[in-house]
Formats: sequence, C-alpha cells, structure tokens
Amino acid sequence: MRFFLALCFVCLPAVSALAADKTVTLYLDGARVERNMTATKGYLEVALPADMQGDSLRIKPLGRTFIDRVEIVAAPSNPKRAKELARLAERKDQLEDRLKALATREEIFTAAAKSQSGKAPRKSKSNPEPLAAIRQGTDFAIAQLETVYHARRKAEKELKSVENRLEIEKKAGNIGGSVARIWLKGKSGRVGISYLVSDLRWIPSYDFRLSGEGEAEVSQRASLPLLPKGATIAVVPTVLAEAATMAPVVVGVEPLPPIAAYEFPVEKGQFSASPQPYFSFSCRNNSQQKLPAGEAACYLGGEYLGKIRFQGLAPGETGAFVCGR
Repeated sequence: MRFFLALCFVCLPAVSALAADKTVTLYLDGARVERNMTATKGYLEVALPADMQGDSLRIKPLGRTFIDRVEIVAAPSNPKRAKELARLAERKDQLEDRLKALATREEIFTAAAKSQSGKAPRKSKSNPEPLAAIRQGTDFAIAQLETVYHARRKAEKELKSVENRLEIEKKAGNIGGSVARIWLKGKSGRVGISYLVSDLRWIPSYDFRLSGEGEAEVSQRASLPLLPKGATIAVVPTVLAEAATMAPVVVGVEPLPPIAAYEFPVEKGQFSASPQPYFSFSCRNNSQQKLPAGEAACYLGGEYLGKIRFQGLAPGETGAFVCGR
C-alpha cells in the first residue's frame, strides 16, 4: 500500500535557524522555547517562567559574543499585582466553600423531596387534606432545589472566571518565576536562550477519510495552545524524552495546521445505513511513524460520521474503529 507524507519528517535544518527571534517547539508533554536577544552595555535580563523545567536553561553566545557571568534570581514582586492575586485567591476560596455548602443543601432538599413524595396520605382532624399537605411539602423542597441549582451554576461560572483571571495575573507578573542576569564582555552582543516548559503542548487531531475501496486517507493535524504572536511554531509528534529521534515540523498559525498525511489499508469494513449511517473497520499503520493518541473525525464517501477517540497506532499495528455509533 502506498504511504506518503504531506509535510514529511525529513531532516530539517535546526528550528532555531528558521526563527526570527523566537521559536516554540511543541511536544506531546511540553515545549522548548528559544529566543535570540541583544544585550546593551554588556548586560541583559531575561524573565524565565515559573513552569520552566529545572536545569533546562541554556544560554548560547552568538557571533563573537562572550558570556562573562550568569546569575539566576527570583522574579521581583509587584505590590499591586500581589494584592490583586491575594484578592482573587480569597474569592476563589469563598466560592469553593459556597459550592460545598450548596452541595450539602442539595442533599438535604433532595432527601426531603423524596420523603414527601413517598409519604402515605393519612386523613385526620388536624390534617383534613393530606394530599394537599404532601404536595405542598414536595413543591417547597423542589423550589429549594431549583434555588440551589441556580446558585450553583452562578458560583461555578464565577469560579471559572476567577481561576482564569488568577492564571492570567500569575503569568503577567511571572509569579513564581525567575530572572536570568547575563553579563557579557564588551558593550554589546547577542545570545540565544532556550529552556523547557511543561504547560505548553500540542494535541494530535486526525481526519479519517474512507472511500469504501480498501484504503483510508489519514490526515494528522495539530491542535495548538495560545502562543506568542510572531513566533515560529514547530511540532514534534513525540514526548520530550524521545525528542532526539524525531525532527520538528514547522507549522502555520492557522487553526489545526496539517502535520502529515498517510494512506493506510482498510480491512473488515462494514457499513450500516439504519437508523443512522455508521461504519466499522480496521486499518494498519504501514508507515514508519508512530501516531500518538488524539481525537479523530470520520468521513465515509465525504459524509461526516462523527468523532472517535483515537488511541494511537505504532508502526505495523492494526486498530479497530467504529465511526458514527
């Protein structure tokens, strides 16, 4: 069977040579950040993020630059930002406590509603209309539950907003981060800085396009995180620990940029048209590349059949799939 790559993993030049001043190379479990920076008056400071992996910082002299000394110090704090972070953290704690209290109230009124609806009506002098009393008690418990649900949705929405703002403030203020102080010999010079981070990664996405004629066209795409503008972006379809075995692929900034394309043999194809079309099949990875796990969209004869969770395929491995059910 034929196999081809749209953007093949051939020996590319080093990614840093392709970048203007900043390159982000994304892996399945992290990223490598590279920056070229110019020092003035023989000195340069570089902010390093809190999630930088320990001992991953590298500083390389460019051209005739000579690095004299490097110091790593904690990032300076901003009193105004620290106050805002404290306020947001306090509000986050309050909302989490509120959600716990609402969960308890939900349990109480759920039990009350079940208790009221399960009561046997008993008429007495003090309770001449037992059904009306039971209905009233049930309606009250349900009304309280509706209030709880409304309050919970409101608290959850605000909590998500507060958590997002906390994350933004921490990154903007480089909270928990550090600063590299770099002294050079001479009044000017350029250095290349690189380090590894844990909170940036790419997620594989696939299109399985089947014609029903024994082959599947498989397109591999990259779901990218929010990245700095103007940076060169590259992806590597493996984890950091195995990065030495694969070359990076430079991608565009459009949504779901293509990484590679394959044609795999299809076996045991079975189509059902009722009540809604679905297709089950097996296909074998006849390439030399390991396909990491991700989400996959299925198409049969151009018709979209839904998405599946693709568990990944090693070279030579066969996987079974059901699309549309």
